[in-house]
This record gives sequence, C-alpha cells and structure tokens, in this order.
Amino acid sequence: MNWQKLRDDIVVVSWNLFKIMIPTLIIVKLCQEAGLDLWLADMMAPVMGLMSLPPSLAIVLTTTMLTNPYAGLLVASSLPDLAGLSVGQMSVLALFMLLTHSLPIEVMISRRTGVRARVVIALRLGAGFLAALLLAQLFAVTGWYAEPAQMAMPQVTVDPSLVGWLKTQLLSLVMIQLIIIILLVFLEILRLIGVERLMQWLLGPFLRAMHIGDRASTIAIVGVTLGLGFGGGLLIKDVETGTIAKKDVFGVVCFINLLHSIFEDTAIVMLMGPSLVIVLGFRLIFAFALIYAIMAAVKLLPDHYWQRFLTNQNIPAEAG
Repeated sequence: MNWQKLRDDIVVVSWNLFKIMIPTLIIVKLCQEAGLDLWLADMMAPVMGLMSLPPSLAIVLTTTMLTNPYAGLLVASSLPDLAGLSVGQMSVLALFMLLTHSLPIEVMISRRTGVRARVVIALRLGAGFLAALLLAQLFAVTGWYAEPAQMAMPQVTVDPSLVGWLKTQLLSLVMIQLIIIILLVFLEILRLIGVERLMQWLLGPFLRAMHIGDRASTIAIVGVTLGLGFGGGLLIKDVETGTIAKKDVFGVVCFINLLHSIFEDTAIVMLMGPSLVIVLGFRLIFAFALIYAIMAAVKLLPDHYWQRFLTNQNIPAEAG
C-alpha cells in the first residue's frame, strides 16, 4: 500500500469538501436567522395540496432542503398535523425529503465537480416535485397505503443557541474527517485485492445503460452508499486529473444527486412511517429512469452546448 499517496488523497479530498461545506454552513445559518426558511415555506404552501400534504408541512420540506433530513425530522416531530397522515402521504413527504435535502452544500459540491449549479438545482427540485406528484396521483387513484402511518420518532433536545449550533457543526465535521480517512483506506484495500474491479463489473451494465462510463463506477458506488459528499469528494480529485470524460462526470453527478446515502437517509425517514417499497424501491427505479432519459437526451449535444449550459470550467479541457 502506498501510504504517501493515501495521505495525499486524504488531504486533497478533505480540503475539497471542507472548503465548500464550512462557508456554505455559515451562509445557511445566516439565512435561517434572517427567516429565509419561513419565507420559503410560505412560497411552497400553495403547492402542498398537489402533493396531498397539509400546507403546514411546507416548513418541514424547506428546512430539509436548506439543511438535512435530521433537521427536517426534528421540525416534523413538533407538528400536530403529522399524526394524522397516512402511509402514502408519509411516503410522498419522505421521498421529497430524500430527493431535495441539503441543497446548498450538495449543489456546491456538484458544482465543484464540474456540473453547473443551476442544472443540479433544477434536477433535484424537478425530480422532487415530479416524484411527489406522481405518487400523490397514484395513491389517490388506487387507494394504496391509505392506512395511518406508524411513527417512531424519538424525542430529541436541540440546543438552539449559537454555541450549540457551533458544537453540532464541529462534531459533524470531525465525524466526516474520520469517515474520509476510513473510506479512502478501505477503497485502497479494495483496489489491492481486486474488489474494485468486481464492483465496476457489477455496476457497469447499469451505468452503461445510462450512458455513463465504467471509470465512474467506484464513485457511483461510494455516492449511492455513503453519500454525495464522499462520492463528490472523490470525483473532484479525479476530475482535476482529467481522467474522467465530462459526460461521465455529468451523468454520475446527476445520478448520485438523486440516489445517495441510501442506508443512512432511508433509515432516517423510515422513522416517520412511510413505505420502504416507496422510499427505497421507487426511488431507485425513478433515479435510474430519469437519468437514463436525461443522458439519452443530452449525450449527442455539441460540445459548446455542454460547456455553456451543463458543465463548467472545473472539468479540464482534456477530459473530453
């Protein structure tokens, strides 16, 4: 094992993530203090009915979009309207949260990999609304999942002070650093014993169906299982070397934006009582189908269109 290279990779991935996450966390906190989350909730309230959800739950969705599913869950646990929702309504709420959470940080990470921020924002919000509307209509027509949701949300005490927020963010950053170290060591071991090639072989057919090259398979696996932050951090490092084509970068970034951290995030929203078939199975099929359609539509576009509308200067010209 090349320990020098491993140490350099840890430094590069950590720096690429933290220089995005820390300023973004501060900006989001300032926006929350200024009431941006409440303003966004008021903006979303009129469309909640289209998703068969009470208008009061708009604050849950906007909090999740600005921060993370944990924060959205805490807000949801304090709302009386949540207790009367069906499994179908909870599934719609949970799926929207999974597709649109942590937008500021994850959009900035995606932008750093070379995909334009406006594309990621449109993809995430468009996918969230589309999936929610499709499910709401499906449940209304079929009557599926009409039984009351069984919630299992714990009571959590949150320190609302600035000091409490700083402690929480510092702890999160320390945990992320530890995960990065463990992840990169683990990936290096997988490379040495040949498991990485096996993962590429297993995931290759699905990626190729979405017009994404095999070179991005390991990053896709990391993103899907551990999260966009870690997958994006690895992708940033590889993009800088120019070894991944811009179309593969675009495809894998779009894919892991819709389907990432499937174990942790799924476990979080399952506390609200949705259907696992919907939040995991439907999300998986929806992500594959949507990215397949998008990649089929954009793969033949001329380079100047890609450079102007889809990708940015963070992808080296030699990446193709």
